[in-house]
Amino acid sequence: MEQPASGQGHDEALTRLAPTTPGRAILLESGRQALTLIARWCRTHHVGLAVLPSYHCDTMALPFWLEGMRVHFVEVGANLQFDPPALGTALDDADEPALVVWSRVGAIAPDTALTTVLRRAREGGHLVVDDATHAVLDDLLPDSLSTSPLPTSPMLTSPMPTTEAPAIRPLPACDFRVASLRKLVAVTDGALLWSREGITPDSPATRSGVDGELSAARSTLLTRSAALEARTPVPVSASMADLPAAPPRLADDYLAQLARSEELFDLATMPVPISHGARSQLDIFDLPRQARRRRRANRALTRELGDAPLEVLNAGRACFPLIGSAAAPAIEDALARHGIFSPQSWPRPAYLPDSLGWPTDVVSIDCGPTTSTEKVKQIAAIITAAL
Repeated sequence: MEQPASGQGHDEALTRLAPTTPGRAILLESGRQALTLIARWCRTHHVGLAVLPSYHCDTMALPFWLEGMRVHFVEVGANLQFDPPALGTALDDADEPALVVWSRVGAIAPDTALTTVLRRAREGGHLVVDDATHAVLDDLLPDSLSTSPLPTSPMLTSPMPTTEAPAIRPLPACDFRVASLRKLVAVTDGALLWSREGITPDSPATRSGVDGELSAARSTLLTRSAALEARTPVPVSASMADLPAAPPRLADDYLAQLARSEELFDLATMPVPISHGARSQLDIFDLPRQARRRRRANRALTRELGDAPLEVLNAGRACFPLIGSAAAPAIEDALARHGIFSPQSWPRPAYLPDSLGWPTDVVSIDCGPTTSTEKVKQIAAIITAAL
């Protein structure tokens, strides 16, 4: 795997996080910056259409619009990933090479139908982005899924080297992989961008003042998050009436700092390398251990919820649990009153066509590597009471 020059990458972190197949990997400040470099490459190589899932973080579409690409949204299925027939139809209707941004929400494995459509997309000349933000830790474990590159797309106008077709894999092949690391790892910033052999995105720019401000704001946010997490837990035998609400000052400070951090991410649009502090943090963390602990926490909450009338959509994955329930908004509100805030909260974007649905029955649960057994039981009690 080629490493970027000028300290833009970090050998040990990249070795852990990037695919082992031939390609180039760099660590950037944010996932949206990684998408920006992909969009710029597409613009240069005359790929003018990005196909995105209808259920997505609203920061996903903006980089493509800013680079002048058209964006087409495709309905998602029950697993929160592309609906295979809808994606197939969209690609059949495309009159040019498209960039298909496949988001592995919740690290949920794609079904056979989606795997087939994504494989056929590449065979038909399209490019595939594996957005592994939710799966980047799960991929580190022995029983994880894996992606691999496919031969060069025949519809692309620029000549690029071809590779041998890989053996059949559990996951579809990809041309790019992106992963925003801060969603699952306690780092101030950081995102992986990997591109297969023959694709070389632009190099990132030099970090500027807004990037330093962002790192400082995120550092403060992590401190405030730890303060919320460190609150003394209530005995497991306590009734729901005894579960404490979040201390207002702690919760307000956390939410204010979260809003400020997101504002700075919106301002920091220029792709730049990951901060030195976050690079160092990645080497300190035992990421496979973090992955195992996330899996244990996910499984523990699933067990505690027992026969409750809901579904853990990504049970057993090294990701925060995603719960499917008609009571999802009530669950999110109840947890927030106790200072437990959803790690993924995606409001429906105003620009999404009315013809497309939006899951309102999904809530993410802040249950991860540092969540104690007692805290898991409390979270389950709050969820069950909100049903």
